[in-house]
Amino acid sequence: MFRFRDLLLAGLQAKGLQVELFNPPVILGKLGARNRGLGKWIGYIDKYLLCSIFLKRKIASIQGQRIVHIVDHSNAFYTRWLSKETTVVTCHDLLAVRSALGEFKENVLGASGKQQQAMIVGGLKRAEYIVSVSKATCMDVGRLIGEKADWLHHIPNALDRDFIAEARGQADDKAALPSSLQSCRYVMHIGGEKWYKHRILALKVFAQLHQADDALRFVVVGPSYTDAQLLDAALTSSAKSSIIYLTGISDAELRAVYRHCELLLFLSLIEGFGWPILEAQACGCAVATLDREPMKELNANQRLVLEGELEDANWLSDASAQCQHYLEQSSEARAQARASAQRFAARFTNQESVEAYLALYREALQTTE
Repeated sequence: MFRFRDLLLAGLQAKGLQVELFNPPVILGKLGARNRGLGKWIGYIDKYLLCSIFLKRKIASIQGQRIVHIVDHSNAFYTRWLSKETTVVTCHDLLAVRSALGEFKENVLGASGKQQQAMIVGGLKRAEYIVSVSKATCMDVGRLIGEKADWLHHIPNALDRDFIAEARGQADDKAALPSSLQSCRYVMHIGGEKWYKHRILALKVFAQLHQADDALRFVVVGPSYTDAQLLDAALTSSAKSSIIYLTGISDAELRAVYRHCELLLFLSLIEGFGWPILEAQACGCAVATLDREPMKELNANQRLVLEGELEDANWLSDASAQCQHYLEQSSEARAQARASAQRFAARFTNQESVEAYLALYREALQTTE
């Protein structure tokens, strides 16, 4: 969310707009807010009660026409105190809302979590405009919030300028690969341990690819797989020794890792957007995704959209065969795929995103005149 906010802020300021950034203040939280127990509730007092006072003061200090843009939909409940303002909310996903409604058996929320999501839904329903970062999220908004036209805007996220420069062949920060990768061929996975990332699936596909080429390595950008039984069940001892973990790398180093990667296995069950898909392609790295939105809409190479149902007994072997076919293509075919992926990713500029938001702001201000 910070990345999205910073890109939009920089883009609007570059257009000459006056932009005031308001972050919920931390007051009682200084006494020891935590992610659990009493500390968690102390943080909620800041967020749900005290912040509204400071927000109204901030808005009152701004003269002339104004729009209040809530850049993180999880703060949509603040629309309760913005009834006299023109409000735009960017919705990045409704995964937690859907979890609260029982749509994902993998992620069951407790009573307080369900109440929090109900507050977010109420806040979204009070917003004048809702912008979704993907078509899939926009469909969720229509289904769960409402089909009002002003709630169904779609503006994709943008890549930052370094990835755009990479996609256009203009990058000037060619960081070196980590030493552990400099003499090997590898596929990779990137992501944390959230349930929808489905990291086990990437592991299983790599296991199949490793059977065909035992020199292939599996680079994991993120936390280590910690379940020893899972690793034993999914991988041979040779494949287990072929995993390379990378943590704490810079953006420049990440681009180098993408640049030399054979294939990114990004097999999330669902995403709000799926930034790594575009980032990898900007660096010329092909991406294997499931045949689901919004991942599919961001994949320039539809031959690497892995079709079929995961419950199908043949899915893993069929999906791995699709990936293997790509890896075995001629160097010329791979070069063409690389160039196509980079052209596709280069379209997702911050300038395009900012222009789309500006058009929406103008529409909103004309409506209120």
